[in-house]
Amino acid sequence: LAGRTVGLLGGGEIATLLRGMLEAIGARVLFTSRRPRVDPAWRELDELLRSSDIVSVHVPLTDDTHHLLDAERLALLPEGAIVVNTARGAVIDEAALVAALESGRLGGAGLDVFETEPVSAGNPLMALGNVVVMPHVAWLTRETWDRYFAVAVENCRRLAQGEELLHRVR
Repeated sequence: LAGRTVGLLGGGEIATLLRGMLEAIGARVLFTSRRPRVDPAWRELDELLRSSDIVSVHVPLTDDTHHLLDAERLALLPEGAIVVNTARGAVIDEAALVAALESGRLGGAGLDVFETEPVSAGNPLMALGNVVVMPHVAWLTRETWDRYFAVAVENCRRLAQGEELLHRVR
């Protein structure tokens, strides 16, 4: 992620913790929140989207955030951008996300939440090769974190070597 711009949708505790981790590995981090902040990394939503190679969603699902990332907003992202949603599924319009991923406009998505849960095997996102899905975990023990990081590191190694990923859903 060094040299990449990561946009965080949300400025709460989780986004703030992630920001520190991303900056520590060399990413440029921007964020948006409901209210403007006096912080050089704060951006209006549309500006954040235009500037982000990767967008990570960290907002609650409300009437205001339902389909916040619709076709119009997803089109603001640079070509090849990646969308990560670990917040609530309906923050992203799944049909628009599928279309952007199928067209190649977006480079990929990482998801652990979906508009309809539990996610069905017939969800079109499950069939796309540029989508990574994981189970949503709202609370983690130290042992779980250790295992997640070990699997993540191993999958990064496998991806770099062109090998099959661990725990791939087909």
